[in-house]
Amino acid sequence: MIRPLALLRVAVPIYILFLLILYIRRDPFLPSEPTPSSPFLEILIPKTIHHVMISIPKFKPNSHSISWQQSGWKTEYWTDDACSTLAGNLNESYAHVFQQFPSGVLKADFCRYMVMFAKGGVYNDLDVHLMKPLPWKVMGPGKEKGPPGLIVGMEGDAMTKGLPRSPQFVQWTIAAAPQHPVLLDALTRITDRTPEFLKKQQADKNGNADVMNWTGPSVWTDAVLAYLECNEVQLEKLRDLKNAVRIKDVLVLPKRAFAVIQGEDHKNADILVKHYFSGMWKHDRSWVSRILPWG
Repeated sequence: MIRPLALLRVAVPIYILFLLILYIRRDPFLPSEPTPSSPFLEILIPKTIHHVMISIPKFKPNSHSISWQQSGWKTEYWTDDACSTLAGNLNESYAHVFQQFPSGVLKADFCRYMVMFAKGGVYNDLDVHLMKPLPWKVMGPGKEKGPPGLIVGMEGDAMTKGLPRSPQFVQWTIAAAPQHPVLLDALTRITDRTPEFLKKQQADKNGNADVMNWTGPSVWTDAVLAYLECNEVQLEKLRDLKNAVRIKDVLVLPKRAFAVIQGEDHKNADILVKHYFSGMWKHDRSWVSRILPWG
């Protein structure tokens, strides 16, 4: 009995030391795989993830798309044909406008608004990585209010340069209940202005489309701000937003929630997704490629 006990006294400290070394050598900045959280959180947002696959010639699942597939929520992929069918089912004018768009990125923008208006859930570009388990706590009721019907994140604040709107909201990730008025307003704005933008695009010698203002973050930001009805004082607060704020049934998240940048602590509980800027705009010249210096 003496020898086994002696071996045990030696083996246990060695094993503990081994575990300690593994813990120290772990990568503290590597985001952990999302795992399902409490299913009992009261939310208005349907448990469905939406991805649009227009202008993506050959889609192969990567770590970003897989992170959403492993979330425990249903995942739907929207092709050009599926978006066209949805447009026809929603509104004849949507179907007409959708077929008139001269590029895939315009169609993809318009389709995300249609899908979110018709079905609700969480929309994400295919290069957005899920960082925190679903459902997010921000989807649930606040201290004095029920669950939000729309969740938007800041892309541009007072410190951001080079964006056409201030503040400006992300549209690579949107969370919403079906039939939200902001989504309807975005669709209406795009539908009404498309004839004008088509003329401008045709008049441009290079045939470039003003994607940012036509279907992109500018028109999305305009629709959000119109619904919020913020005065100048409230706008200034949004431009310097440090914590989530609830206005009507819309929850506005600070920049780090959806637009975390390199160098920030990715383990921060407020960081919900990370956008890698590596998706559709590589195949179809979009507003992102015009803004980013490496575009």
